[in-house]
Amino acid sequence: MAIKDILAVVDAGSQDDQFVKDALALAEFHGASLTVLVTSALPMADYTLTVASPYVMLQDDTEAVEAKRARIGKLASGANVEVRAISDQPAMIFAKASIHARYADVVLFGPADSFEYPHIRRETMESILFSSGRPVLVIPTGHRPGTIQHLALGWNATREATLALRSAMEFAAPGAMIDVLVMDAKSSAEGHGSEPGADIARHLARHGFNATVVPVQSGNLPDAEALIKATRETGADFLSIGAYGHSRLRQMILGGVTRDLLSEAPIPLLFSH
Repeated sequence: MAIKDILAVVDAGSQDDQFVKDALALAEFHGASLTVLVTSALPMADYTLTVASPYVMLQDDTEAVEAKRARIGKLASGANVEVRAISDQPAMIFAKASIHARYADVVLFGPADSFEYPHIRRETMESILFSSGRPVLVIPTGHRPGTIQHLALGWNATREATLALRSAMEFAAPGAMIDVLVMDAKSSAEGHGSEPGADIARHLARHGFNATVVPVQSGNLPDAEALIKATRETGADFLSIGAYGHSRLRQMILGGVTRDLLSEAPIPLLFSH
């Protein structure tokens, strides 16, 4: 599937100029339309009543969003970029962003330090992953787009991993190398089969990809760090992985691989749920 619509999510802060430039470059590479969604969290009602007039707070928010629109317009330098804004309470931002995401082929985020409020970034990404049905691509600062000739797939034979596989196939160039990363896997009748990763590698080969199973031993490393390390060692361009294989409540309480990767994102990461 060709990438024709990209949604890049930012907030009203001023530290994401490079990410906006990276998003513009990615859209230009794919010949895609770019929409930049500016999220601006409004203070809770009790805060505005005790600290400042709600009218003052709304005026400040409006000015911040308009300043952001102007800055994006300047960075775009005449490119055809649409800027949308959501100014609302955080919970509504998460829900509304998911709706916007449904009309894009991929939703783009920068690293945590490109957001003034990183927790809003993380919660927005999680909401989009759970509710939009679209993949999320997180790129590091200074990402240079190009044809994906070599990528890694985190595989654990789950529904989420299967969706990550589909996303990876859509991004990969014909005949690309795909490393199937199988971490601490054991054979099973219901999932991995007798040779973990072998069945999905054969499936990829039938689609013309050069697929290789790469066993990954986490050892003393956190799972997220082990996956990043394996991806770098194979020389892959980016990692595609299924997001939130456990319930959202469990992820919120215990954390997990997805949350760790969302926080770090040292390489391009493609998430699907």
